[in-house]
Amino acid sequence: MATEKQIAANRANAQKSSGPKTAAGKAKSSMNHLSWGFCSNGILMPGEDPAEFRSLLDDLLDQHQPANVTEQILVEKMAQNKWLSDRAFRLQGESFINNMMPGENFAIPKELGVLIRYRTCAENAFHKAHNELVKAQKERKKSEIGFESQTPSDNPSHQPENDPEIVPITWGQAIPRYPPHITDEEIFAEVMAMDENAA
Repeated sequence: MATEKQIAANRANAQKSSGPKTAAGKAKSSMNHLSWGFCSNGILMPGEDPAEFRSLLDDLLDQHQPANVTEQILVEKMAQNKWLSDRAFRLQGESFINNMMPGENFAIPKELGVLIRYRTCAENAFHKAHNELVKAQKERKKSEIGFESQTPSDNPSHQPENDPEIVPITWGQAIPRYPPHITDEEIFAEVMAMDENAA
């Protein structure tokens, strides 16, 4: 437990500073929470062009035409992860240049492994968001036209593959599906017999 002397000292110190007073100081302190790099809350680092990121996002929005909030979020994730992937690639090149020793042509930077992992992670996240977007758009389009899935588990009238069923052929007739032990010649002979009967 704090003594009276410590409490008094703490109160006196609290009166000395209450944070930045100027606009510049406040702007600088507002960035204290930001951790720079790939784990950043902000997508842009100092020196990166916001217009270039906006252009990337606009291009992806134009290409994928999100129709709801979920699709919009997935497109934004794609843009962010593409941006992070490109940043990691750029930093890989910069780290090679910065780590070259005088008189040496080639040196492997210490941070190369981390940069490669960051780039791979961003690329995987981009592809995951893209796949989720494509799936969400397909589901939305199916629901708009009233499509219902007819997979075997959904359709109780579906017959197993080894059961004979009527399969339409190109010229309008129907022939039974044959088990695998019947040869092509036997199938051909039966189809020819069906043609002769139809004529």
